[in-house]
Amino acid sequence: MKCGTILLIISTLIGIYIGILTRRVSNLFDPSKCPFCYGSDLCKDIARIRLQYKTFSDLFYNLFSVKNIFFAEYDGKRVVLKKLGHDSELEQIKSHSVDEESLVDYLVNSASGLRICYRDVAKRLVKRLRKHFDLEQIWTISQVNCEPLMLAILNGPIPKLYGSCGFVIVEEYCGQPLNHFETSPWHVRAFLALQLLEAAIDFTHKHHDFRVYLTDISPDNIAVDHNFKLTFVDLEHVILQRKENQTDVVHNTQFFPDDDFIFSEAEICSNSLSDHNIYAVCRLLLSRKAPWPMMANGLLHSPPPTIARYNNELFLLLEDCVDSNQRFDIAEKLINLLKKLNKDIS
Repeated sequence: MKCGTILLIISTLIGIYIGILTRRVSNLFDPSKCPFCYGSDLCKDIARIRLQYKTFSDLFYNLFSVKNIFFAEYDGKRVVLKKLGHDSELEQIKSHSVDEESLVDYLVNSASGLRICYRDVAKRLVKRLRKHFDLEQIWTISQVNCEPLMLAILNGPIPKLYGSCGFVIVEEYCGQPLNHFETSPWHVRAFLALQLLEAAIDFTHKHHDFRVYLTDISPDNIAVDHNFKLTFVDLEHVILQRKENQTDVVHNTQFFPDDDFIFSEAEICSNSLSDHNIYAVCRLLLSRKAPWPMMANGLLHSPPPTIARYNNELFLLLEDCVDSNQRFDIAEKLINLLKKLNKDIS
């Protein structure tokens, strides 16, 4: 090996080591613009948050600020720090007096990742958010990334939000991305598929006030922990519709075989109930025809001989789920079948 190459390697390692020594959590947090920030409840705890370098992924993300995501430890718990928004976006945030009416107007007409169907939905949302945030914080967050707002009001398979300081939120670490489990044992993938379908139903039905439709479902935005518990970890792109007890018409997201994944926000909003979440999970993650770069051949590829007697029913239902106007019924059948399969092979 040439001396120049050796020197390059040594200097690179020294640079990484210096980066580890000098990178401080305090450098990430900037509460100077508060109350026009995401929150300040965790600013007092900065000294208790330490960046971690236990894995190559930790090292890579923490040193090179990949996606402005950092891995850390907070009071013995593994957490994720997210600096939501690029510096250029944060510099453009408009700081002025905010009242509820102007905030509602902004939320309804905003072109951000949060699509609120109607004014009364926005009013209801602000009322709920006021239990967790000041008006200035809601205003600021809604200009950049709605994820902290969704984490504050939703239940289900989402990370716990520990708090914020400046433009950084601290949330629960929920594991590796779903695509890391693409070749896991089939019974593990069947358990994950079951959770995906249950989550699609829960986001649609479970909240007291809203129907929540996820518009950026992908393996990168879903995490799986060591117990194979599944969590949706990116909630930036969401359609929020009012929840009505009586639903006469169900909107069916239309399947176009020549397009990877398209849908109409206007059509989802114009109906009291949509099967969009089920369609997204089946089309992008479970179908054998899932488009690249989603889940190649579907999450349930390569079934073992032990479940051969269920193969036809299972895979016919999965493809019907992609192109059908009875997706809620199909999802229920798939959930029951996957529960039976998980019981039989566990």
